[in-house]
Formats: sequence, structure tokens, C-alpha cells
Amino acid sequence: MSFQHDQMAHIAATKLIADIRSSNCAWLPANRLTINSTYWQGVIDWPRPDNAFQDSTTGASLALEFKPVGHGKSEYVRGLGQALTYLDRFELATLIVPYLANDGFEIATYLEQVLTSNYSSALSVGLVAYGSNPSELVPIVPVRARVGEIPALPTGRAVFWAYWRDLSQFDLFFMLDLIDKRQCDFGTAYDLYWKRFRLKGSALTWEKRPRKTPLANKSNKSEKANDGLSFRHIGLINSSSQLTAEGYELLRIGKIYSPDSEAFLSRLAYQVLMHGRHLELIFWVEEAQKQLSLADKSDNATFVSCLDARLQRDGIIASTPNPTGKTTFLRDEQKLWNKLGLLITSGSNYFFPNEGYRFNWRRIVSIVGTSSV
Repeated sequence: MSFQHDQMAHIAATKLIADIRSSNCAWLPANRLTINSTYWQGVIDWPRPDNAFQDSTTGASLALEFKPVGHGKSEYVRGLGQALTYLDRFELATLIVPYLANDGFEIATYLEQVLTSNYSSALSVGLVAYGSNPSELVPIVPVRARVGEIPALPTGRAVFWAYWRDLSQFDLFFMLDLIDKRQCDFGTAYDLYWKRFRLKGSALTWEKRPRKTPLANKSNKSEKANDGLSFRHIGLINSSSQLTAEGYELLRIGKIYSPDSEAFLSRLAYQVLMHGRHLELIFWVEEAQKQLSLADKSDNATFVSCLDARLQRDGIIASTPNPTGKTTFLRDEQKLWNKLGLLITSGSNYFFPNEGYRFNWRRIVSIVGTSSV
């Protein structure tokens, strides 16, 4: 994955979700993805599509595999294989490729022949092509209606990006280290962290200050669940709560350079941006804030509320959370971005009146990388 890949995939997905919600996708099976469609909000370790949509009113889901320009034929053929694997979790799948491979071969035409052959006639996989602009999409092979059992939509999620609340880089490192040393799962490590660090007052905030010590009889159930979601969503643990290769790599960097080093924070930022899909969220925020009025951006609270409303209108997030609690989906993400150096600030403020957030694109691109893979 790379910045270029995710940026182009985002452009294509933006076009598709708008078309779907305006009933302008005749190449999809009728009455499955309707005007009520939104971004898919689930979490899958692997295989995970570049983008996906869902319709809670019909139970339909569509996974997308996007391939950027500039690759050889084998990369686009590999994309077809990836799209096929998505049918295990999603009702429908679509591969998006350029017309030509890097040697001039008409790869979209070749893949069309594959998908329209007799041996592919039962596959619910479509093909969409583009030239130099991924927003100018042309359907080549329509998606066939799914035959047989349809995978159920996931439940329990409201946003597509990684969950994050009050977890600091020190908390994260302590728990990674405990999982490794004790060869245990996340739940066991968290209980050890709670007793060894939180209850003894040695846990640290982002600023390396002692955290407030909770009462000895206070339940850690809520914080444990929140932090477990963060670990899972950014790819540090798998569905069995064991360390992934990415989790071991972040731990290794922390042991060598310390958890408050630039190396550790940059690697953590990479996990948040790419595996946690915060880069996709930042793309949406950057676009949406440009479309808001000056009055919508008069102060941070108004801005976040209007931003939420805009993303809901475009089908990027679901309806507003419970009004008796937090009323917007963007809660601690801005703090996380600030701590990772992804925002440009004015003193201690990261909101700019009449503008919104200023993202540190130089740092984001340097962290993610610029190759087109």
C-alpha cells in the first residue's frame, strides 16, 4: 500500500458511492445497493478490500479491489484473485483497473474475456476500467447477482476507521511488551498492565506524565475493551488477540529507540493511517471541510458537528451517535493526529477558525510512502 494507491482508490470510491446513492449504477444487481448505501463499517484481518459499501436495508455488501496505473500484467491478474477472495465475506465484488498495463497490453480487455467466459459465469465479480483519472470509471463487466447463501453484514461498528480513545504510546508499548514476554493474549496482558502500571500510578500519558491512578476496586472493563479495539483495528493483534507481524515490528522499534522516539511514533502513525484507515478518513475530512460554509467553521464544536452531518449525508458514516452521550463520531481522532504529528497547529490549537484542520501532508506522505503498489 502507498499514499498514491490509497489516494486513487479513494477517488474511485468517492465516485462509486455517489453513483450508488443516486441510483446511477445499472451495472450492479437491481435492488441490492440502494440510495441507503454507506461505507462498510466492519473489520477484517485478511483478506481486506481497499474499499467496501453496505446497505443495511437490504443486507447487501460490495467489496472493491483497486489497482493503480503503472504496473505489469501480473499485478492486475493478482487483483482478480483478490476480488474473488472477498466473496467469502461480501455478497458482491468489483475489480477496478486501468485500461493498459505498463507495457501497453490491454489488460482490461483481457480480464473482461476471463470474467465473461463460461467458467466464470457464476461469479459475482464485476470489472470497471479507467484511463488516467480514477474518477472517470467505465463498467466493463456487470456484477452478476449472487447465487446461493449471502454473507451476513457485520454488526457493532459505526465508522470505518480504527477506534481510538485515551490510549497513549507508552500504554501501547507496555502491553505489546507484556504480550511478548508472557506469550499471552491481549486480555491477559491488559490485566497485568492494569495491576502493574495503572493501579500503581506508573502508567504514562502521551506527554510522559503519570496517569491518574484509578481506585483499586474500579473495573477496567470499558478501558480494556476500548484499547483492545485500538490494537485490533490498527493491526497489532489478530482476531485471537495474539501479536501480528506488525505488532512485533512496532515492539522491536520501541525496544531499540523507546516508545516516545520519532521512529516509534512514525511507525505507529503508519499503522494508524494505513491499517487503521485514518488516511482514508483524512481524505474525507479534507474534502468535506472545503465544502462547509464559514459559519460551519466558526469554532471547533460547530465544525465537528457540521463535519459529521456532511459525512452522514454523503453516506460515509452512519447516523449520529446516542445524543445522551457524545454527539459526533469524531471524538479523539484529532488528538491522536496531533500527537502523531499529522496536524499543523497554532500553539496548542489544531482547529483554525473559518478553515478547519490543516493536515501535515509532508509528514503523512513521508510516513506512508509514495510508491504506487
